Amino acid sequence: MGNRHRRSSRHRTGRSPGGRPVLGVALLTDERDLAALREHGSLTHRDYAAYLAACERDMRSMRASGEVVAEAFDLGEYLDFCQDAGLDADGAVSRARYAALVCEEGDPLPYRGEPIEDFIAVLARRERLRRLSSRIEGRLALVPTGRVKAAQEHTAGVLLWLLSREGPGLHVLTCLVEAGRGDPLEVSAEVEVRQSKTLLRGEAPLVLAQMLVLARAVRALGSLIMRFRTRRTDPATGLPIEIVRGWSIRDGELRSLSGAETRAAFCADARTGDPLAPEPSAEYADAPSFREGLDERVVPDERPHPPVPDPVSDPAPEPSSDLRPAPPVREVGRASRGGGRPAPRSPG
Repeated sequence: MGNRHRRSSRHRTGRSPGGRPVLGVALLTDERDLAALREHGSLTHRDYAAYLAACERDMRSMRASGEVVAEAFDLGEYLDFCQDAGLDADGAVSRARYAALVCEEGDPLPYRGEPIEDFIAVLARRERLRRLSSRIEGRLALVPTGRVKAAQEHTAGVLLWLLSREGPGLHVLTCLVEAGRGDPLEVSAEVEVRQSKTLLRGEAPLVLAQMLVLARAVRALGSLIMRFRTRRTDPATGLPIEIVRGWSIRDGELRSLSGAETRAAFCADARTGDPLAPEPSAEYADAPSFREGLDERVVPDERPHPPVPDPVSDPAPEPSSDLRPAPPVREVGRASRGGGRPAPRSPG
C-alpha cells in the first residue's frame, strides 16, 4: 500500500492479551475529510456531527464483543489501498478492510467508551503529529547524511542543556520552523522533568526534536519558546506565574532573546502591529545562550528576573519578527491544536 504518511511499525495481533478479539475502526478526523470521502464513497451522514454520533454508537456497541481500537482514516492512503487491492472505493466492505489493515499494521488508539469528541481530538492530534513527522522526514531525506547526523547530535545537546538548566517541573516548548516549502512547521510539546528522570508526554516532544534537527540541517529560520509554571502565584489573578523565554532561529542557530524582545512579540498583533494586552500571570525573562556542556542547574521560580519594561510607561523594542507565542502551560491541550495568539512569521 502506498502510504502517504508514516504509521507506526508496531504490529498487533487479532486478539488482546486477555484473549478478546481486537476490533479496528478508521475514523475521519474532521469535516473536510468527510466531504472528501463523500466524493469517493456511499456515506450518507448529513454532517460531521451526525457522522461522529453514528461512530460513537457503533463503537460502544462493538465493545461488547471485543477491544475496540481506532486509527485515523487517510483518504489518499485509502484510495491507494483500494487500487492496489482491486477494490471499489465506494463501498462499506472496502472501508472495513482498510480499517482492519491500518489497525493491524499501525499503533491504534484504544477506545474505552469515552465521549467521541474527546477521543477524536486525541486521535486527530496524533495524526497531525504523524503527518508533520512525515513532512520533516521527507525534507531530511534530501539532506546529506553527515549533515543530518551532526544536526541530531547538536539538537540532543541543546535539549538536554535546556531541560537540565531549567530544572524539575512541567515545561512546554513550542517550535516554529520555516523550511522553505509550504506553510511553516509548528508544534507544541510537554516535557516533565523530575529529579531522577525526564518524561515525554506523547509523540510531540519527538516531533519537536525532529523539527530542530531540520532547522539545523537546512539552516532554516524559526523560533523556540519555552514556558515553565512556577510555584509562585500572581496576586492579581491568583494563577501560577509562568516564566516565558524565547529564542529566534537563524541559519539553524539559536539566538537568545531578552525578556523585553519576547514580551514585545507576544504583545503585538502579527497582522496589524497593534498592541495587545500582556498575557495574565506571564513573566518574560531573558533566555540563556546555548553553549556546549550543561550550566549549573537553577530552579527557575527562585531565580531573580530583572523587571521587563512596561509597554505604556517605557519605550519598548520593536516586536521580534522571529517569534510566535507559545500556548500557556495551563492551556496547552487546547492551544496546541490551533489556538493561541497569532504572531509574525520569521522573515525570509
